[in-house]
Amino acid sequence: MKFIQKKDGLLILLGVLPAVFFAWTLFHNASNTPWLDDFEVAPMTLFNWIHESNWGNRWALLWSPNNDHRVVLLKVLVVLNYYLFGQLSIKWIIWETHLYLIPLYIIIWKSLPKENRLTMFIPALFLFLNFQYFLSSYWMIASAQHNLVIGFGGVSMFLLTRPTRINLIGAIFFALLASISNSDGMFFIIIGSLVLFLQHRLRHLFIWVVVFVFMLFLIFWNYPSMSYHERGLSYFFEHPLESVQGFFVFMGGGFDFWYRELSHFRLWQTGLTGFCLIFMMGAAVYYFLFQSPWKEQLNKWRSRDLVNPSILFISAMLGFCLMNALAISIMRSSSGEFVYLIGNYKIYPTLALLFVYLLAFHVWKSFGVYRYLFVCLSFVFWSFSIWNSLTDVAKRRVTLAAEYQKLMNGKGGLGFTDAQQAKFGIVKTMKYFESKQMYDAD
Repeated sequence: MKFIQKKDGLLILLGVLPAVFFAWTLFHNASNTPWLDDFEVAPMTLFNWIHESNWGNRWALLWSPNNDHRVVLLKVLVVLNYYLFGQLSIKWIIWETHLYLIPLYIIIWKSLPKENRLTMFIPALFLFLNFQYFLSSYWMIASAQHNLVIGFGGVSMFLLTRPTRINLIGAIFFALLASISNSDGMFFIIIGSLVLFLQHRLRHLFIWVVVFVFMLFLIFWNYPSMSYHERGLSYFFEHPLESVQGFFVFMGGGFDFWYRELSHFRLWQTGLTGFCLIFMMGAAVYYFLFQSPWKEQLNKWRSRDLVNPSILFISAMLGFCLMNALAISIMRSSSGEFVYLIGNYKIYPTLALLFVYLLAFHVWKSFGVYRYLFVCLSFVFWSFSIWNSLTDVAKRRVTLAAEYQKLMNGKGGLGFTDAQQAKFGIVKTMKYFESKQMYDAD
């Protein structure tokens, strides 16, 4: 008994390591300097909100899209921070949106088998709390978009797979929040429909569809046309094989350790990794579809006993990652073969890596025999990620601070030319917040 308690204590200590290190680096290295799209959704939105007295126009500011995404909740956070703390703070938004990790890991814990749960949980921390997607962690708009969608969408799917009336209401609510956090939050509408169908909850499926048809109507009402979607589709139909390659490269992005170079090795390595992950997902689907006769499967479906709720939740999250991979591989293929490995995209393949790991333990019970091996391998993966990227994470804050000073001195910077900053009034806006002592750059 003492040995078991000591072993569990060591595992808990090991699990605390990635969580504490991730939180410490986020607190220490998050920059208060906006970059690129940050300006539109944070300082520009707040500036216009403060100087706009008409509430109809204010709500329009929150609802207006940034590029092809309605980031309503991000803008609400910006305004809320202003009223609560009297400040424009980029790093506070980064810190606040990372709170999604708490509910995410709670539902992951609940989704694991009770036997050897702690040992299986430790690799889940190492596989996701790392620097493989550090741009998504430290670029404010990407952080808010992805974190809110994953957090709200994950809670929605977890509740939806546990069939009660109150859980359905909660699932609808959180899916709505995911949908107005970023465009890919709407993927959970499709995935949720499949979850309800697989659980033979047809009445709940009808309610789900009605609510979200109305929601989609609101989201796309007066939606500006984005011509690059049309260009992306046109390019896809002319070069479909590039998108097929891009799909696997995207899915292998969690293993992109050579992001500083544009090499074919990098594409082949991530593509092969992505293929292996997809193969494991396909093998799991095959295992479920063909482990018993079709008639027996049909009876299980009618009796709402076709898929274990935990497996269904894990599959829903993997479906979300796959839909992102599909959308990016089709819509962005015209931007070149390395577009699938852009830093702010890589949170999704890293998330997929985490959930493939969780799926393996549910589908193939023999994986549990090697649980300590997975603890060791995940620790090596995490350690190499930290060693490979920690310097870049630390440099980013210093670089952004220097770029901000260039911008404020009329020398361009932070992705803007002098003509662009003059057109959008960026320097004027930032000087306003500085003069009101509402903003202080790093």
